[in-house]
Amino acid sequence: MSHPPDTPSFLAAVKRIEALTQEIRRDGLAAFEKAEAAYAEVQDLRAVLNARISELRRRSA
Repeated sequence: MSHPPDTPSFLAAVKRIEALTQEIRRDGLAAFEKAEAAYAEVQDLRAVLNARISELRRRSA
């Protein structure tokens, strides 16, 4: 299964979500705009991962 070059691999997406989560926890409300942008990126990455998981499930069904 290939994916467009501008989307991260599954592992890269998971690692990025982990890094963003740590940034949000570390910075807290002191950097609300940064945390808000990081959270939006996490949501986008999760949508990518969910789509890939759904595709894998369809293929294995």
